[in-house]
Amino acid sequence: MTIIKKVSVIGSLVIITAVGGYGVYEWITKEIINATTLFYVFLGIGLLFHSITWGEMDGKHEGEKDELEKQITLVSTKISYYLLLLLMIIVLVISESVTAMNDIKNIPLVIVIGLAWITMPITEFFVSKKYH
Repeated sequence: MTIIKKVSVIGSLVIITAVGGYGVYEWITKEIINATTLFYVFLGIGLLFHSITWGEMDGKHEGEKDELEKQITLVSTKISYYLLLLLMIIVLVISESVTAMNDIKNIPLVIVIGLAWITMPITEFFVSKKYH
């Protein structure tokens, strides 16, 4: 493990531990879950896995990746896109506690799910125009 990778992983763990610990403390003492705390814990987790995979927080730029690394990025991008859509739908169903679409009151979340649903096909369309 390189020095940069060690520092990146340790830095990520420090962020997760410090912010997560503070979040748990607030949750236990004040019975609140702060959106900022959640955001920074998720950021730390993302940086941790990015550091473990690519060796540093910045990762590798596309020009520096070999064919296997490019394939890993492509496949993981598509899987994460559909997984994110599924998780958003699960959050919508759980947060609304409804079974009928017409009973949903959180319209902004429905709009975000709809925008997320069309993002990849539209992006692929415009990128394909570059090569055709």
